[in-house]
Amino acid sequence: MNARSRVWTLGASLLLAGTLAACGGSSSGGGTGAYGGAATSAPAMGSSASAGGGAYGSGASGGSTSATAVTVMTASSSLGTILVDGSGRTLYLFTKDSPNTSTCTGGCLAAWPPLLGTATAGTGVDSSLLGTLTRPDGKTQVSYKGMPLYYWAQDSAPGQTNGQGVQGVWWVVSPQGTPITTK
Repeated sequence: MNARSRVWTLGASLLLAGTLAACGGSSSGGGTGAYGGAATSAPAMGSSASAGGGAYGSGASGGSTSATAVTVMTASSSLGTILVDGSGRTLYLFTKDSPNTSTCTGGCLAAWPPLLGTATAGTGVDSSLLGTLTRPDGKTQVSYKGMPLYYWAQDSAPGQTNGQGVQGVWWVVSPQGTPITTK
C-alpha cells in the first residue's frame, strides 16, 4: 500500500469512527444511535427519472418538496421477495421508526435517503398498504404498512441489499410490510 492509499484509508476510517461515535453507533455501549450506520454520501444513481422516481425518489437529498409519483413493487432476492422501487433499487425500513413517523434526520439521511413522493403500486404490492407521511423537513415520504421507506446509499445498483441488518435496525421489507430479518 502506498503512502497516499494509507492516508486515504486512515482518513476514511477516522471519518467513519467519528460519525458512528457522534450518532451513538459505537459497539462499546450506548445503543445504535439515530440511524445505526455510517454516514456516507449517496452515490449518483443515474440522472433520468424513471417509474421509480429517479435516483432516490424525488429529490431525496434536496430539491423540490412537491410529491412526484414513484412506483413500489416487488422483486426476488437472496432474502426472498422484497420491496423495491420502479428501478429495482432495494427499499428498507428502520425499526426505530414508528408508524407514520420518520426518526431518520440529519446525518442519517446521507446514509439512508428516504423514498420521496407519492406511491403507485407496482407488481406484487398491496396498494392498501402504500401511503405517505410528512417528514420533519416538510417533504413527502413513501410508507408501507405505515413504516417510512428508505434506500441504503451503499447500494449502488438495482438488486443489491448491502444495507440488510445494518446495526440490527435496518431491514429489507416483505410484501406484507414486515421486516425480513435474515442475513
